[in-house]
Amino acid sequence: MGEMPPRRDADVLAGKLADARRRLSQLEEMEPPAAVTERLHRQFIAICDAAKVPEADVASALRRVSAFLSTLEQAVAKSSRNKSQKDKSAH
Repeated sequence: MGEMPPRRDADVLAGKLADARRRLSQLEEMEPPAAVTERLHRQFIAICDAAKVPEADVASALRRVSAFLSTLEQAVAKSSRNKSQKDKSAH
């Protein structure tokens, strides 16, 4: 039988995935270009799918979700700047 990852790592991964989903929802509320949200959704689904396979490496999944969170943070910052510029130009 395969080795089970330590429960703590699995819990950390679950928490990071939940955080990523929450941040992705926040980004959607900012109404970024559809191509951006579609790309990020596909990336998130790929990370989740890879983490679910029986032989998944939790450490690798943690690295992937951490990188995704960084990408997501950049997208949120960019959307926030764009929204701010749109708001200023509307006045």
